[in-house]
Amino acid sequence: MIINKNISVNAPADKVWELVWNQFGQVGDWASTVNLSEDREAFGSVKGRTCTSTWGEIDEIVERVDPDSMSFTYYADGLPAMMKKARSTWKVITKNGDTSTISAHMEIEFARLPGFFLGWMMKPKMRKDIDQTFKDLKQFIETGKKTESKIKSDLKFFKKQKNAA
Repeated sequence: MIINKNISVNAPADKVWELVWNQFGQVGDWASTVNLSEDREAFGSVKGRTCTSTWGEIDEIVERVDPDSMSFTYYADGLPAMMKKARSTWKVITKNGDTSTISAHMEIEFARLPGFFLGWMMKPKMRKDIDQTFKDLKQFIETGKKTESKIKSDLKFFKKQKNAA
């Protein structure tokens, strides 16, 4: 499955790059599909992060970064059994001084049997989650505030964690 997503934001490219690249490990601060995140060292990589999300705990490891073109590529490790691999390339593009575009190209491959039986259900959910992540990102960059979806997601997640303890 390939997903291409672009969104325009009312913020200069350097501000966007600061959030999506320099604060790569803090995605849990703004993305409603990620409740916890932290930087992690990844052997042979520039950097990585561990995310606890609606999909479980996933490590994301950067393969390539090009600060001059404001782009980076990472892959997911420790995926759920239904997924074989996932890779994503992000790029920040200057439109004018105060407006930029964030572009993401995602490639997701499902495991054969789980993909066959669950793909019809998982693909729409993944598209919905990615759309929401971009809405979360846009609002956070433009206002510094979390979306209602992020706030609700965190409340539900942390309540569940508290009850499990």
